[in-house]
Amino acid sequence: AVAGRLYSCGECGRRYRHRGSLANHRHTHRTGVFACSLCPKHFPNLMALRTHARGHR
Repeated sequence: AVAGRLYSCGECGRRYRHRGSLANHRHTHRTGVFACSLCPKHFPNLMALRTHARGHR
């Protein structure tokens, strides 16, 4: 990251020091039905599914 540079989300304005952190955050704005392949649960966005999937490890 460039010293002092912040990367902003165009949808909600949240800011991050690293471009990769912003890229991860942007997944929270994707909507739809994300199904867990290990159980019958469904989630409204990809990040919620990823957070849930950690519990299966």
